[in-house]
Amino acid sequence: MTPPAGAGAACADAACELFLLRDGRPLALRTVRAADELLIKEFLDRLSLETRRMRFFTACCNLSAQAHRAAGADGAEHFGFVALDEQQRIVAHACYVRAGPRRAEVAVEVADDLHHLGLGTHLVARLAEVAALHGIERFFAEVLPENAEMLTVFHDGFAPTQRLVDGITEVEFPTSNWLLAPGGAVATDRAELDSGSRLTAR
Repeated sequence: MTPPAGAGAACADAACELFLLRDGRPLALRTVRAADELLIKEFLDRLSLETRRMRFFTACCNLSAQAHRAAGADGAEHFGFVALDEQQRIVAHACYVRAGPRRAEVAVEVADDLHHLGLGTHLVARLAEVAALHGIERFFAEVLPENAEMLTVFHDGFAPTQRLVDGITEVEFPTSNWLLAPGGAVATDRAELDSGSRLTAR
């Protein structure tokens, strides 16, 4: 299958996966590396104050510290993905951190201009797929009650339970539910990815 125009720029790294957003734009997905710290910091700097508040529960968080933590993913207790555009800029980051032998906390940040295009759902699904392979059976997340966009991602794609604790919404779901997510099953054919095919975020 011939990759779409611009795909080569988005997926210049042989270790990445190519997929398309709902509007047809190509992005590349790969695991986080220690060398990504500056790129992640630049990405976080570009987020609006409101998006930062929804993600970190405050608009005034230390973005350098958050980027350092994100780039420190070790692949075992802490695993992360980044999505890159055709200019090789990071436009999304998602990670999970183990909170016990079978549970992990999941979190996602997406560039403001890429909301509602299936990227958040795709990232959570890929994280859940990887986590399940590493023996993690359940994901949970803490979300501000007013963060309707993130709650919609979880409820539309992963059938979570939900409860309100001290003013924070807690959601939890089995990692195996990545198979229920819109477009989640397309991530199963790694052979096609290696041959240059594309994933489509729905």
